[in-house]
Amino acid sequence: MEFYSFSFLQGVLAFLAPCAVALLPGYIVAFISRSDSEPGLTTRLLRGLKLAMLSIAGIFSIYAVATILIVSAAQLLKDYMIWVTIGMGSVLIIIGILMAAGKSFSFTLNVNHTTPKSEVAEAFVFGLAYAIGALGCLFPLFLIVATQAMAAPSAWTGVGYFAAYFGGMSLMMIGVILMSVLARGVMMKYLRKILPYMEKITGWLLIVAGGYVIYYQSFLMV
Repeated sequence: MEFYSFSFLQGVLAFLAPCAVALLPGYIVAFISRSDSEPGLTTRLLRGLKLAMLSIAGIFSIYAVATILIVSAAQLLKDYMIWVTIGMGSVLIIIGILMAAGKSFSFTLNVNHTTPKSEVAEAFVFGLAYAIGALGCLFPLFLIVATQAMAAPSAWTGVGYFAAYFGGMSLMMIGVILMSVLARGVMMKYLRKILPYMEKITGWLLIVAGGYVIYYQSFLMV
């Protein structure tokens, strides 16, 4: 699998991080309840797309800061980047095993949903909280993509890895928000069903991701 595809899938997986995705039901309920008074489907879709883009802007802000910090630290570790990445792959496998076994490996975000001054601010802050949750839960996963981007043969290739990762998260956010417009009842029904199992599902996916990272790096060393 090309690392672009891997980075994209890791972005999707980061979106599904248990400590981030747990924020979705409350936000979607608030969004749906405010959409009830809007008469047209097109109006609701445009509003949903606007809010999704604002949330994505919030996510991007947090990840931009994280990337700057990682790049700064990487200057001290550039000669050992392959070993750092293999180590992160091992950490992912350990975290995956713990999560698949039902052990919580994340911090809890306590967000008080007060009445927002504006919908724009609420959507952006939701994106900030979502990114913090995803990083707090699966930071090693983003670190792997970041280290590979910095070790890429060209700057454009490295930027492509970041773009693929962020694209995976962004498309998921847009898809979920727009789905909440098109299929409100179905969306909430399945969210309630899947949410209790999200941690175990993510755990197994992390084991696969960690194994792939170690294989990929070992192949580069040959």
